[in-house]
Amino acid sequence: MNRQSGFTLLELVIAMAIFALLGLASWGLFDGVVRAQQGTTAHEREFRRLQRAVAMIERDLLQSTEAPVVLQPTGLQLQRSHWRNPLDQPRSERQTLTYRLDNGVLWRESQGEGTPILQRQKLLDEVRDVSWRLFDRHSGWRNEWPSGRDANAPLAMELQLSAGRFEAIRRVLLLPGALP
Repeated sequence: MNRQSGFTLLELVIAMAIFALLGLASWGLFDGVVRAQQGTTAHEREFRRLQRAVAMIERDLLQSTEAPVVLQPTGLQLQRSHWRNPLDQPRSERQTLTYRLDNGVLWRESQGEGTPILQRQKLLDEVRDVSWRLFDRHSGWRNEWPSGRDANAPLAMELQLSAGRFEAIRRVLLLPGALP
């Protein structure tokens, strides 16, 4: 009686085929996980850009003055004052700020009093639409604001925009007159 030990060639071929199928299945799973992670990272990056732009607009609005706000179909103009510095003292210089949508890019333009230099900063790209409204205690939401000083200063501003993969993001921002 001659007993053989080990595997036959057929058994080795079957084992290798099983390992190859497991390898292909795990590669497909790994590829799917990597693609999902890349999509999530891109979505997060776009969302952070949107958050940063809205936070800058909100900061400017909280430091806006009582000077009239000018609403335009694709833009907004206001004056800003008293931003913080290292000593936490208010500054007296005022800035005129303009937010403008130009060829799919939301721009922030600032110019100090008596300064001919206009600083332009890109806030957000791939913007399809932007609209602004102001809230007045007596007449509610308004798409236009009367020129000149108004006894009823606006209390809030609504910003609505569509950018990138985000459709109709709406944010209501309080103005200094609304804060206690």
